Amino acid sequence: MKERIIWIGSFMILSLLLFACGDNDEVENPPQNATDEDQQQGTENDTNTDYGFTEFDLDADYQDTNDALDVDYEHENNDKIEASYRDKAQEINLTGDAALEELDSIFSSFTFDENTPDEEILNTVTEAFNVPKDAKNIELDILFNGGMEKEYRR
Repeated sequence: MKERIIWIGSFMILSLLLFACGDNDEVENPPQNATDEDQQQGTENDTNTDYGFTEFDLDADYQDTNDALDVDYEHENNDKIEASYRDKAQEINLTGDAALEELDSIFSSFTFDENTPDEEILNTVTEAFNVPKDAKNIELDILFNGGMEKEYRR
């Protein structure tokens, strides 16, 4: 009987730990670059963000390192934001609020939209994230505010 109680107790503690560590990419305190009035006027269907896109996914492999750079950002319709920023070369491994805090200055500098030439977007993004010129594989997926999703490859 004691063994069963210990097992149940261990299971409950493990369950709580897994639940607490769940989705650590979720942003709790987004940057305050939108005014309160802008936030109040938003509707459930309004997915506009200050960055010009609602999803941003960048992956790059470097000469000696696969998955050297991985940037993920998603701003859902319900204002839930998830962000992660991992760069092995610069020893960056951030999730949630810390990731968005770092990404905010980069994303805010972007002036492109879905009509910008592909090569210009790739050049802007790779420069902003210090991707080496000899990177083996660069994959970028962006869902723009207007709903257009585009894929960029190099």
